[in-house]
Amino acid sequence: MRASRTPRVCLVACLAGFGTAPAALAQEGWDFGAQGLSLRRGDLRFQLGGYVQADFRSYHDWEAGDEDTGLLRSDTAELRRVRIGFEARYRRLTLELDVDPRDEGDELKNAFANLRLAKGLELQVGHRKLPVSGEFLTSAAKTDFVERSLLATHIGPARDWGVMLQGEGDWVLLQAGVFKGDGRTRRDRSDTTGVARLVFHPARGLELGGSASLADVEAEAAGPGLDPRPKGIVGEGPSGFLFYDRHFVQGRRRRLGLEGVYRRGPLGLSGEWLRAREDREGQGSVLDDLPAQVATGWYAGATWLVTGEKKDNTIRPKRPLPRGPGAIEIGARLEMFRFDDDGPSSGFEGAGNRARNIRPAGDRIVTGGLTWWPVAWLRFMGNVVVERFDDPLLAPEPGRRGHYVTFLARTQLQLR
Repeated sequence: MRASRTPRVCLVACLAGFGTAPAALAQEGWDFGAQGLSLRRGDLRFQLGGYVQADFRSYHDWEAGDEDTGLLRSDTAELRRVRIGFEARYRRLTLELDVDPRDEGDELKNAFANLRLAKGLELQVGHRKLPVSGEFLTSAAKTDFVERSLLATHIGPARDWGVMLQGEGDWVLLQAGVFKGDGRTRRDRSDTTGVARLVFHPARGLELGGSASLADVEAEAAGPGLDPRPKGIVGEGPSGFLFYDRHFVQGRRRRLGLEGVYRRGPLGLSGEWLRAREDREGQGSVLDDLPAQVATGWYAGATWLVTGEKKDNTIRPKRPLPRGPGAIEIGARLEMFRFDDDGPSSGFEGAGNRARNIRPAGDRIVTGGLTWWPVAWLRFMGNVVVERFDDPLLAPEPGRRGHYVTFLARTQLQLR
């Protein structure tokens, strides 16, 4: 309970300062603008901001099954994220805190201190994202599509407590750290995790990199009267359909990934490949060793700002309303996500979570998107997602071959 109360206390304090500081201290360096509430006083820099996202999802000619109840569900709307936080800088030290009071059980997002040791060299200590997958490291407020790729969502790690060293030069970025696990609130959390990421900038607008992580996963005890839960990686499509349930894993969890981004003018190109191998030591039906589980994903995406703005992490319309149409972007992404094992393919293929020969399961996805920024702090997104599941027996409507179409929409208000 104490962990969940801390972000709420910080949130109340931030809101209190947000409501009272500008009026009382406007003459002392406070300012309120498009980037949120900020303060400049001597060597101190403080900025308070956040964003809110409301999502809508609709299924075309099919219904998605709920993971927990098995019941079919229809169109859904939700308040997806309510993020608020601050960044404070004083000389070589930076403090960052971000919370989401809507996300019950996972309210704390970022909470870390960054110390600049030398030019281009920083030490970060606290709760933050593990540096695997460039797309996951991109804020949800700045992604090109409503949903991240499946590799970033499921194969990649999440946030955890740890220590990380970051070095950056003109053409290279290196991140390396040790974390308590690979997802503090995730069901499949590992033990101590080592992570490294290296990104090169060989040409203007081009980034090429790779990342890796290594950890051990300890399975819950099994035996008479016990009900252990599996800790393997799960497969859930952007529609919300669960096409691959968790399997029992124990032993080493290894991730290896490659990534690339190219931005020039209004054009944006990106792609990633990520693979995770999870050992299954003693996880057979008679507690024997099983071939390791392997999850592999890749995607390739492209975006174009048809109104001519420069493609960057933050898009600012050249002609916002009412002086112009705002900024308009179109985009498309192709991706694949697949599960199998690294053992022989002979013998019976099973879908059970202790199967020796895992029945391969995968999802192939095409996403088309349209994004509109009428002004810099407001964004509307619409996506059409087409999924095709590799195994029709593990599809939303068992036995049905073909495509499953989902419509996604998002409204986003942002400060900072």
